[in-house]
Parts: sequence; C-alpha cells; structure tokens
Amino acid sequence: MKRAALIFGVLAVLLLADGTWMELANYQPGDQNPIFGNPHFIVSDGATVLVAGGTLLIVAAVMWVADARRRQGYQRR
Repeated sequence: MKRAALIFGVLAVLLLADGTWMELANYQPGDQNPIFGNPHFIVSDGATVLVAGGTLLIVAAVMWVADARRRQGYQRR
C-alpha cells in the first residue's frame, strides 16, 4: 500500500503542476467543463485538473496514513 500511495502522490503532484500551469498561462482551448454534472457551475480545464490533482493527493495521504497505522498494529503484536 505504501508503494501505491507513493505512486498516487507523484501523479497528484504532476497533475497539480499541470493544472497550475494551465491556470497561470490562461490555457483555454475553447471548451469548458461543467464540474460534478452541474451545468450552472462551469470551470476551466485548469481548474478541473487542479480538482483532480487535489483529490488524488488526499487519496494518497489517506493511503499513507492507513499504511502507517497498519504497520504500527503489526509492531504492537
């Protein structure tokens, strides 16, 4: 699980870097995305990538904490 958390963390950092670059460069290819299926809440591609990267970073952190707690449980036995 530690290896998967590390891979997810690296992917999250790459997505966050790409999303930040898209936002700072005002990258607008002509299409915008309704996020979470709500047609009244439209965001740019950069913001969508930032949301995906942030979510992936949270998942990686939860996996890392779960692995650390699991390892502490094995050490106590």
